[in-house]
Amino acid sequence: MRDFNKFIKLFTQFLCLASIDIAAFYVSLLISWIARAVIMPYFFTELPFFHFSFLYFVSLWWVPAVFIFFIFYESLYDKNLPFWDETKYIVRAVSLASIALMAIVTLGKMGDMVSRIVLLGIWINSLFVFPLFRLWGKHLLHRRGICIEKVLIIGAGNAGKLVLAGLHREKHMGYDVIGFLDDDEKKIGQIIHGKKVFGKITEFPEIIKKFGIETVIIAIPSLPAEKLSGITAEVQNSAVNTMVIPDLRGVALLNTDLFHLFTEELFLMHIRNNLKSLTNRFIKRLFDIVASILFLPVLLPMVGIISLLIKLGTPGYAIYAHNRIGEGGKLFKCYKFRTMHIDAEEKLQELLNKDEAMRAEWESNWKLKDDPRVTDIGKFLRKTSLDELPQIFNVLKGEMSLVGPRPYLPREKDDIADNFSIITSAKPGITGLWQVSGRSETGYRYRIKLDTWYVMNWSLWLDIVIMLRTIKVVLKAEGAY
Repeated sequence: MRDFNKFIKLFTQFLCLASIDIAAFYVSLLISWIARAVIMPYFFTELPFFHFSFLYFVSLWWVPAVFIFFIFYESLYDKNLPFWDETKYIVRAVSLASIALMAIVTLGKMGDMVSRIVLLGIWINSLFVFPLFRLWGKHLLHRRGICIEKVLIIGAGNAGKLVLAGLHREKHMGYDVIGFLDDDEKKIGQIIHGKKVFGKITEFPEIIKKFGIETVIIAIPSLPAEKLSGITAEVQNSAVNTMVIPDLRGVALLNTDLFHLFTEELFLMHIRNNLKSLTNRFIKRLFDIVASILFLPVLLPMVGIISLLIKLGTPGYAIYAHNRIGEGGKLFKCYKFRTMHIDAEEKLQELLNKDEAMRAEWESNWKLKDDPRVTDIGKFLRKTSLDELPQIFNVLKGEMSLVGPRPYLPREKDDIADNFSIITSAKPGITGLWQVSGRSETGYRYRIKLDTWYVMNWSLWLDIVIMLRTIKVVLKAEGAY
């Protein structure tokens, strides 16, 4: 009976997610069909007459079936992934499906039956429509208790709390933490962020059975290897899914392959530093150039308008160049909109000499939350990060990247000394992990860690995700001052 209930749950989950994907496909098809049948003939009069109706495309049932097959192939009907990780797999799945469909139409000489332009449009639209439908669809399913997986965390220490915070933030994964188990007598019975510590670790079989737990996360990275191995084996025997948090926090694991030495019972982790590859550096630079050129028609008028507003508000220049540490530790002139009064440096020394609390804040963050030197228009520019728009010219000059570590000031060299060689192995970016992780509200040391992690874990997909998340952060004006 238990296995049957599990089958029903998985089958229901598959039907719901597949329905969401089919709906996303037909929306992508509709947009593509409208573009080919209605919009394109106005701009491209030489196009042949388009005689396919939308209902004709709807009747081609095998086209969405190809999409569903590749999404199934990527295991997206039984994986619980964060939104951006799921999006990466969706992009790959719909791209493979589109390539397969193009091959079928071309090799099968079906050009008179299926429009290649419509197929191309479906692919482009699906890159955005499918992830959005998954995001909204899963939100609705979770509210109805579908695609939800109950989780038990073993270990109520710092690692366990971090796991709870992460799963709470990544609601898209659908993990519902029921509570904790821990051998510390003082923690048993406590409520940690709304979740109870039920008892000792040895009680996990009863807790799994009582609450219908499907996934157990072992979050005690400090355990000796032999004891961790024993607990993991016991948990695996009782739970459907088992996760282990290893003692590897801070290690670059995003670009990692796992190898197994069977006889020795060892795992080898092959950790790649992608930015050491000349090919990857070329791809990153090409992405910077192409994206910057595409952004220029929007950015140039904004630069002109903001420059005019700055000059009308306070006397002095609108854009200034400031020395920053660049790739290889070389200094370069970093462009920014002026957000302070002309005599800002003199005012700073005067403020720091008078106010000890302000001095402490400055020495901790190299920033002041309520900085009296900032102009009225400057406050708006900083809040929205628009003061960094002129750095697009640094990107075009090859001094910066769209995404990268922060462009550090020369006086900060000693503060980043331990990570200097790693941080300066990449070009500084207009945006980066620190921008989408709380910006100025994050601690200075934490920002250095984020920059180091970014360099060691770089991928083109990571850059794309950071850029998309930056738009959200800037529009909401989160964490900047």
